[in-house]
Amino acid sequence: MSQFTNNKDLMKTYKKLLVFLSTIGILVVVMSFYSFKADLRASESYVPQTPWENLKVLPQNISKDSLEHLMKNFAMSLGVKCNHCHVSSSTDPKELDFASDAKIEKEIARGMIKMTNDLNDNYFKPYFPEPIPNQVHVVNCVMCHRGTVNPEKYLSQMGGMYKTYDPERDNRKEKELEAQRKQ
Repeated sequence: MSQFTNNKDLMKTYKKLLVFLSTIGILVVVMSFYSFKADLRASESYVPQTPWENLKVLPQNISKDSLEHLMKNFAMSLGVKCNHCHVSSSTDPKELDFASDAKIEKEIARGMIKMTNDLNDNYFKPYFPEPIPNQVHVVNCVMCHRGTVNPEKYLSQMGGMYKTYDPERDNRKEKELEAQRKQ
């Protein structure tokens, strides 16, 4: 008789375990349906990127996060803050007027962007292996600026960083370039 009772108890325990595991399984399935359900609020609140007001060198289709990353990179490379190139808003002095061209530094920055793009496109991109990538960034702001707005002092010392002219060294490249200039 004790074996019968043990089997009965064992069956009850087994049924309870089966019900418990089934309940857990159903909860997991139901929760997975909710986790894959589209969030309708996200699609309702989506607003497409408005056109930029005054981008003259950077692409008009640049995303907001890419533009912010690029601007932070410029600021770090020159050791400045946003107000170095951008003026305060006339309506709220705590905000910046990013579209304004009131500061000459902004126009200088545009010229520098054009210069680095030109250097990368004309001097580095042609030498990349095929297929040539759409973008090559070998030259960038920090390469010369090194955290300072005006790298003139740093760059004026460049001559001392290189060895002086030695007529015994192989200077065929310089002679070839000099001959081309004379032609």
